[in-house]
Amino acid sequence: MVEAKILKKIPAFSKLSEKQMKQLSKISSVESFAKGDIIFSEESAGQILFFVISGRIKIYKSTPTGQVKTLTYLNKGDIFGEMAIFGGRSRSATARVMEACRILFIKANDFKKFAVKNVDVLLKIIGTLSARLKRADEEIKSLAYNSVLARCSFVLLDLAGQYGVNRDGRIFIQLPFTHAELASYVGTSREVISRMITKLKDLKYIEFQKGKIVILNPSGLRQIIY
Repeated sequence: MVEAKILKKIPAFSKLSEKQMKQLSKISSVESFAKGDIIFSEESAGQILFFVISGRIKIYKSTPTGQVKTLTYLNKGDIFGEMAIFGGRSRSATARVMEACRILFIKANDFKKFAVKNVDVLLKIIGTLSARLKRADEEIKSLAYNSVLARCSFVLLDLAGQYGVNRDGRIFIQLPFTHAELASYVGTSREVISRMITKLKDLKYIEFQKGKIVILNPSGLRQIIY
């Protein structure tokens, strides 16, 4: 059984009544993971719903040649594995721990029974899924860009939209990303992404402060894309 104060850390559950919290706590469990742990692998059985209490998770796909394509990063409050409650029988990607984390688990069948009686929670999860589908559609469009620089610009703007804080026209991306992580996101090599980052810095479109990316000129990045 999971304490209500932990469940309240999840946005989808934060406004539930005491009665609903008790029902949810009975079907939930929490587990801790260390950096580098695999929570689930691509093609593994999809029977559990996950919520991030703390830490950072990378969701990615691997190609037959061993290349890795990052799909997204997840942080406190995020949900993943949600396709398990919509009939998904196997995982479409791998979830790897990037920073030590605590994860809330709920079996898909248990959650579906709970959601039938608590439609507002289900609607929030559908909203999350809808937002991810929209982002996936935008990323598919970005793959049509011939220029790696354009794809890099798209990813930087996407990260700014997810994790950025605007301060006097500058967008500070709150999470650190290495060149290797950006390369995986863009779908290119670390060497190429380093050249693209250098070019964007020379254009005064971005800079790095204490290892974190700062978007100086969002309009300039958009012009590269479009």
